[in-house]
Amino acid sequence: MFVHKNKPQILIDQKTIKEMEYSGKLRGALIAFGDNEALHVPTIFNPNLTQPVPEWNYIELLYFDDENKKVSVKRSLPWLKDDWKFIKEWKMMDYIHFDDKLYLLIKRSIWNEKTKNVTQEISIIRLCLDKGSELISSAVEIRYNRPEFQTNQITGAIFIYLPFYKPVKILLLITKEASNKSLIHTRYFIDHFASLFDKTGKECASGANKYTLMRYHLRSEVRSCQKTTYKNCFSNENTVPSVELNFDGIWPYHFIFADGRSIHPPLEYDYNHSLNQTHFCHQISDWEQTCIEIYKNFNNDSSIQNVEVFFIEYPMNRFWLRYNSLRFSEGRRCFQQNNTYLTCYKNDGYEQFIDDMQLHWYSNHRPLGHFQVTNNTNKIIIKILSDFCGKLKSCTHCLMHGVIEDCIWSNSRCKKDIKSVKQTVDYCFKIARISPLMFNSSSPETLTIELDKPLDLDETQEYLDIKTGPHNHCTNIKPNHNGSIFNCSMQLSESGKFKIIFSLQNDRYADAISISALSTEKVDIAAPEDDYLPTLIVLFLGLLFISLIVYLSFKKQQSKDPKKDSTRKVRKFSDSKEKQGSAEAITAVTRVEAQIISSAMKTTKDSTIQKEPSSKLIKSRSSMPSVSKQLDVSKSKNSSCSLKSTKDQKSTKIDVKTMRSKSLPVVVKSKR
Repeated sequence: MFVHKNKPQILIDQKTIKEMEYSGKLRGALIAFGDNEALHVPTIFNPNLTQPVPEWNYIELLYFDDENKKVSVKRSLPWLKDDWKFIKEWKMMDYIHFDDKLYLLIKRSIWNEKTKNVTQEISIIRLCLDKGSELISSAVEIRYNRPEFQTNQITGAIFIYLPFYKPVKILLLITKEASNKSLIHTRYFIDHFASLFDKTGKECASGANKYTLMRYHLRSEVRSCQKTTYKNCFSNENTVPSVELNFDGIWPYHFIFADGRSIHPPLEYDYNHSLNQTHFCHQISDWEQTCIEIYKNFNNDSSIQNVEVFFIEYPMNRFWLRYNSLRFSEGRRCFQQNNTYLTCYKNDGYEQFIDDMQLHWYSNHRPLGHFQVTNNTNKIIIKILSDFCGKLKSCTHCLMHGVIEDCIWSNSRCKKDIKSVKQTVDYCFKIARISPLMFNSSSPETLTIELDKPLDLDETQEYLDIKTGPHNHCTNIKPNHNGSIFNCSMQLSESGKFKIIFSLQNDRYADAISISALSTEKVDIAAPEDDYLPTLIVLFLGLLFISLIVYLSFKKQQSKDPKKDSTRKVRKFSDSKEKQGSAEAITAVTRVEAQIISSAMKTTKDSTIQKEPSSKLIKSRSSMPSVSKQLDVSKSKNSSCSLKSTKDQKSTKIDVKTMRSKSLPVVVKSKR
């Protein structure tokens, strides 16, 4: 899937190109992620402040559905319903990403209705990549407003990232066009770059005065943030913390080139210079200066269409500037390393494509380099970065960072070898000795590992991972003074006999691989068994407590029932002609309890027992099965309406006594 002429398209089976369905319009920058997602920062140009249809989002996360051939907005930073009255321009100029953060460089122009002025400013918005699809909810911005931004039009703005500094230096290179059409290149320095965004989020959450929300600022509303709990990399929808800051340094820069190779001051330093009609000179030390004969002065020449920058951290530690001209030979390619000058070269060697080059460079991952593409013939012009392996000075770094580029450590140096087999286990270092060889809950938890050679850990952010088996990890790893012996605390989770795996890893760089050593001896682990007794005791006591509460509640409710209520219910029950048979049954039970068998049971009232029982009686039977059974027995024995026989009376008495013994609790309750 890709975007061509602002339309999403899909290439099927490397043969057929079809357009994808999308309700909006892709105008502006796109940053591709994994999982069919891309970040879209629309370019908004609304000089007359007219209402657009459809309305824009400031930032949106798009999902490219390859099955249904549709593109949808998954998440967005929407503008308020009438923001079109205030936003004249919104455009992403550049972006960088390092660690797990993405930084968007935005140029925008805001109309202030109260002052009747337009403010042109620079905004940097940070997004946290580890939030996945919710990265827009992590947005925080810092912004800059300078007097020269109001008197000149900003035509270009890029990040300059100097990876050879610890911590890295970050500055902005901003190009402005003056009223006389001349170009002004200025470097704007930002110290402690990464920490500024966390500070902005914290201060906004505390309700500090000069901190506000982006939506308030865009509408020129003077309002502070509401106090809330600060959560790193998280904010609610459309509540982007915002603050205006000052640059830590502002220095001009002169892009004036010779016909061939040109030497320029490092981008991070200030410099003294002199300029006349033919030569440009700058001081390279207290006693020396260098001069070039002017071939192109890009401060006065508008033939440069754009400036692009590329950075590569360890091991190259350099950056590249690309000045792209409508004519290929008039462009420049520049690079700078640590403690060197910015060196620029004229684009040459491809004169046959001089008028056919695209005005963009692209990074090539493997082999490492940059390339351009011709407009009409789609021919690739690539610049390969040579001697990548030679920059890696140790075995560990040669393998960790160089295997992707076919580097191999041999004869104490790192070199390129495409045919060699890359081994990453027991190659740079091996485990010579481990102790102890047995761990249980009563033994000391410290594991000692001795390597066959010292391990050189520098500032390239490697870390150690030590474990035995899949779940027994060693924490609190501490090396000795020369890096050959390591002690750590073994966390016992799984029993068994396992080898020690000693790994060196680096998560900062995507291409870095893990290298490791495997012990020849096994460690016997006896992990403590899980003890469920405390849990069972707590569970039992909890159930006992709940049962006690239920029992006490039942007894309390029972004690509140007055005797007269039961009597009233029985009387009411007996007064009904329809339920007279049921009343007779209850009367019979009462007589049974007194062991008196009245001959009145021979009367015609016996017929009422055969009537359809009422609903209350059904309920009574359901709770007194023995009573219903004995009533049925009594009814069957009295079918002749005679109880004179002594045998029959004894039989009846036996049945009645049985009924009494089984139903006594219920009968007593009925009498109450």
